[in-house]
Amino acid sequence: MDTIRLLILIDSVAEDAGTENQVAELVARIDRARFEVHLCCFEDSRRLRELARYAATAVFPLTSIYRLNGLRQIWRLRRYINRQRIDIVHAFMQKSNIVAVAAARGSGAKAIVAARRNLGYWQTPFYVRLFRCLDRHTTRLLANSEGARRATIEIEGAAPERVDVLYNGVDMERYAASGGDPSVAASLGVPAGARVVGIVAHYRPVKDLGLFLRAAKVVAAEVSDAVFLLVGQGPLRGELGRLAEELGIAEKVFFTDGHGAVPDYLGRMAVGCLCSTSEGFSNALLECMAAGLPVVATAVGGNPEAVEDGVTGYVVHDRDPRAFAAPIIELLRDEATRARLARQSLERCRERFDINAAVRRLEDYYARLASGSGAG
Repeated sequence: MDTIRLLILIDSVAEDAGTENQVAELVARIDRARFEVHLCCFEDSRRLRELARYAATAVFPLTSIYRLNGLRQIWRLRRYINRQRIDIVHAFMQKSNIVAVAAARGSGAKAIVAARRNLGYWQTPFYVRLFRCLDRHTTRLLANSEGARRATIEIEGAAPERVDVLYNGVDMERYAASGGDPSVAASLGVPAGARVVGIVAHYRPVKDLGLFLRAAKVVAAEVSDAVFLLVGQGPLRGELGRLAEELGIAEKVFFTDGHGAVPDYLGRMAVGCLCSTSEGFSNALLECMAAGLPVVATAVGGNPEAVEDGVTGYVVHDRDPRAFAAPIIELLRDEATRARLARQSLERCRERFDINAAVRRLEDYYARLASGSGAG
């Protein structure tokens, strides 16, 4: 079989966040006997340079698509696609999806794949119209959950038969091997004997960390040794700190502010949470499951696809703090149930969401596209 030339386009891989990490894992793990990988970004970064050991890398400096330099970079990318004889262009993120279609349409590429990894909460009427137009020139739309697929069909009017689903994967060894380093949480002041209820999320509105803190107040009133850990960083840090003070639970709430490794914090938790108002398919949920945690998550996007309600955790349909707190309290009070759901959470993650299996599925997907046999 001929080598398949794959170009992955993403705005940047600099940030330690879900999509960026998934792309980095794909580039590092893809079978280089089958694929020649090109990773292209709009900005340089340390991680992009590190990934040059696995792929050819290129930077197309771009801030705005709608200025002269934007057109220049689109033209440069088109020339790159043709010069490198790229077979498949796979774009991630909003700006990259626009540029990929503009550059690859009419080039020598056999297929253009546009990622759909959220519920479209960011889309304005302008972008809805734009993406409806771009979709007609895209070979396939690839969602990371059935929830994201439904949103793509409903919002963009995409033909259902052109929208595929492949789930994200997680590095099981990274999260399950050591159980984490408890001293990392202790360095934040987390008491040694406390039971930790945690959430891994950027401190931004869509994650609804206010719901987590309000539920924490309810849990704290019922479970005296419970404390609450917010693993992440972001623009709402000050607001969240003030809310914890107003709720009277500041002494039980700990913020990592971006310090430390996520697996170490997960290893200290008893329950993992996710309160998002919109979610494609949460990498944070997979990390909790890979660490052997039962999960309590809001019923949005792909969350119910990751968490089997009552088996590996609980899916909460009501955004009321008491409704979200109730399953957390149950898990903290009933150690047998918590241990059973934790074990089943780990097993489900290992069976369905292992990163190596996810990359193999994506490789087969690319191979079908390159052969012209379709990918649905």
